[in-house]
Amino acid sequence: MAITTSLASRYWIKTVVMAFLCIILGVWGVYDYVVVIPTAIQNAQRAELQNNFIKDALYVEVGAAERDSAMVALNGAIEKDSGLDAQWAETLVLFQGAIGSSDSAKLREAQDVLTKNLNAYGSVIAPSKYDRPMQWLFIFCIPFGFYYFWAYFNTKKKANTYCLEDNGTLTTPEGTWSSDQIEGIDMERWISKTGKARTTWTAKVIIKGHGPVLLDDFVYRDMHLIIGKLAHDFYPKEWSPLAKRIDSETKTNDCGEEE
Repeated sequence: MAITTSLASRYWIKTVVMAFLCIILGVWGVYDYVVVIPTAIQNAQRAELQNNFIKDALYVEVGAAERDSAMVALNGAIEKDSGLDAQWAETLVLFQGAIGSSDSAKLREAQDVLTKNLNAYGSVIAPSKYDRPMQWLFIFCIPFGFYYFWAYFNTKKKANTYCLEDNGTLTTPEGTWSSDQIEGIDMERWISKTGKARTTWTAKVIIKGHGPVLLDDFVYRDMHLIIGKLAHDFYPKEWSPLAKRIDSETKTNDCGEEE
């Protein structure tokens, strides 16, 4: 029966998790950049206007300097808002009317609105000038998220390509070779106890007239069966069909299983 591979769980779970994590971080960065930070800036500006100007102006007599300063600040805020926020525009007009008159009813209404507003966001602190630039670090995660999705689907497609036929024909994403073209398999790094650990999941097939073909059991499930079959064919006294090293005290049965 031909030996085929599929995508290893250890690989695809990590890849998909990284993809979702990058996308989530990126969307979070976009949301903060577009919504959260501008809203915080706006609320901090409104809190500053009401704390520094309106609060004092509503509790002094008509003609006081605090009222004049507040009117200047209000006119600037009304011009800046330009009706973008209808509720806030109405609040500014209310403050303007109360500060510009001695009507006690208007003053009380304005004072009530002021108290409500200050309770809502009177202590808001404006975001740091570094907050928006920092969000770009999260936003830049989005392309990496799509890269991980691409890597997942591309590698999954490759996983369905690997096949070792009963007649020794090996098919990989890099090509197909008959048993006559396969000259050996480099098992130097396979389950080695030294060197880079990640490479201990790999072996290289030596192809006549072609560069070494990497077989990676970390990424592709059941790749060790292909590696083991080739290694056992070329080095039957050193490797079992399950890609396990055979030492001087290890024996294998006719099926290549260790006893």
